[in-house]
Amino acid sequence: MTCPVSRRAPPPRSRPSVPRSTSRRAGRTSRSGGAASGRCSRGSRRRWAMELELTHVEGLDAPVCAGGIPRGSVVLLAGAPGTMKSSLGFAALFNNALRGRKGLYISLEQGRESLVHHMKGLGMDPEGTRGNLSILDLGALRARIQEARGPAWLDLFKMYTQTLRTTFPYEFLVLDSLNALEILAKFERPRREVFELFKWLRGLGVTCFVISELPPESEANGGDYRTSPDHREDYLADGIIHLKLAKRGDFGTQRQVRVVKLRGRRHSTDYHALVFDHGFRVTRILG
Repeated sequence: MTCPVSRRAPPPRSRPSVPRSTSRRAGRTSRSGGAASGRCSRGSRRRWAMELELTHVEGLDAPVCAGGIPRGSVVLLAGAPGTMKSSLGFAALFNNALRGRKGLYISLEQGRESLVHHMKGLGMDPEGTRGNLSILDLGALRARIQEARGPAWLDLFKMYTQTLRTTFPYEFLVLDSLNALEILAKFERPRREVFELFKWLRGLGVTCFVISELPPESEANGGDYRTSPDHREDYLADGIIHLKLAKRGDFGTQRQVRVVKLRGRRHSTDYHALVFDHGFRVTRILG
């Protein structure tokens, strides 16, 4: 490679035999290829792998998730009815929408009007996000295409989800819920089909939160999601956030949350209190 010494070299005939143009090409090669470029490429991959998304829920991103959720992950929000899974997923979209990041909420059961009314009651009005939060009511679509069932319905779901991204480039997605999709699409080989679904979701290049409904009796067993006989999607997801209602004293209950799994993060595995008071907060359990 040409260096400062070469500028003080003798006349051309005493220079090294390597042609000047070749020396320049070699210089370019050393900067853009070879071992050096390999190190840069690996460094770029490491930086990409460490890119984190925030829910902006106080106490959840840090310290519980050790800084955030790896971008492009598929994360299950799992829990029994009444544990505020949908509300927490919506909050992640809403908080990011207020910061200019687009999010899509796909509802397969609750109608759009009902969902908006419910979220407004919690202080999360989609109209206040300047168009950064969109709700896709596939429940209404389902009523119009009753004849589409099984694989055909799953294809329609994918088509709507992917096509919308061309006009509304969302970065976050909530699917509510996996259970409803399994029924509508009539999964015959659930483990394989959930695997393919999660693979497809990752291919969208967005961070996904997938609502997973656990049976009410799971609360009777301490709210442990593993007591459900049907939790095959657990190992297929990149992350699992479990929500439960824990008994407090003789009559009280407390919503609690635990990050069961989050690939790439050294997260807490303890249960924490999930508090809603003008927004969600995650705090240590006292007493």
